[in-house]
Amino acid sequence: MRQTNLCMTGTTAKAQLVEMLVEPLKGCKGLYSYRQDLMKKVMAMPDVQVREYLDYQRRIHHPA
Repeated sequence: MRQTNLCMTGTTAKAQLVEMLVEPLKGCKGLYSYRQDLMKKVMAMPDVQVREYLDYQRRIHHPA
């Protein structure tokens, strides 16, 4: 796990994960309802799992 994730609150990590997943879809029809559904699913996830997904997304989209 990256060092930046250690200081992040669970809510911040969840918001960042949702934004990262929705970003490529901006401008698509039906995005609002998809975003609402995604937010519910992410908010129900344990913080540790969210941080793992967020770290994975960062690694595949921004390789070091």
